[in-house]
Amino acid sequence: VGKITLDEWLQGTDALRISSLPILATALRELDDLVIKNKEPVKRSFSSTASVSRRAGAGTTKTHELYNRSRYLDYAQEADRAFRELYQFCFTLSKPPQSRNMDMETAIALWSVLLSTRYPIISDITTFLNESSAYRGANKDIWNMVYEFCRTIHPSLDNYEEDAAWPTLLDNFVSWKRGKSLDGAGS
Repeated sequence: VGKITLDEWLQGTDALRISSLPILATALRELDDLVIKNKEPVKRSFSSTASVSRRAGAGTTKTHELYNRSRYLDYAQEADRAFRELYQFCFTLSKPPQSRNMDMETAIALWSVLLSTRYPIISDITTFLNESSAYRGANKDIWNMVYEFCRTIHPSLDNYEEDAAWPTLLDNFVSWKRGKSLDGAGS
């Protein structure tokens, strides 16, 4: 599993001008809402002390944000790109060093967090993987193809094409889900 060094942490918090845990919590919540939960970007908000000084000061227009939102605003311009970058970063950060795969338990946990808000079909995929012991890990191809599958295939699987070039894991998932649908219809 990847690590963030103290120097990297200090560099990041300094660049964002994060000076306290509550401000860090705000920054993370706003980023989570934008990138993971796919919500609308927040409007520029200023700290309460800046708002007061703006109102109280005659002709004073000096304001400051709670933290440096320039990176956030860049992400807000292209939230889908930001999500893809985060998705790729999570694979790199979560797999063991020198390994090409992450264990399936970690992949399932990350898929549940990263994809469930945007793509409800991931819930069925993770259920399938939890019920199956055939898959022990996810390489970069599987990691990327699961995202692409969730992004393009409807939860009903009505646009799934048998002859498409999906990995065996996803073909087996489709067979499993269709089999469950038939079992449920016949009961």
